Amino acid sequence: MFENTYMTTGEYPAPYIEYMKYRGRDFAQVRGWWEVENDYMAGPFVSQAFYSPDGKEIIVAEAFLYAPKYDKRQYLRQVESLLYSWEWADKDKAKK
Repeated sequence: MFENTYMTTGEYPAPYIEYMKYRGRDFAQVRGWWEVENDYMAGPFVSQAFYSPDGKEIIVAEAFLYAPKYDKRQYLRQVESLLYSWEWADKDKAKK
């Protein structure tokens, strides 16, 4: 990126939020469009926010896509699968 450029959330299409439950985890998911001010870069994003297992922290995981020459649907599905597929480490198994 160049001087005086920065990433922002696009206004059109407007970001939207939905509250979901997946694999026993409640979370908020935001979908929208990111763009770079003073440059010609933009693309879709997905953001998920949820509480840590102990409830003391909020975890935010985000996926941003930039693929100017390609159909973005398949790429977006791939990065979304990363957000849905991770699991908390089992501390008991990690000690062995």
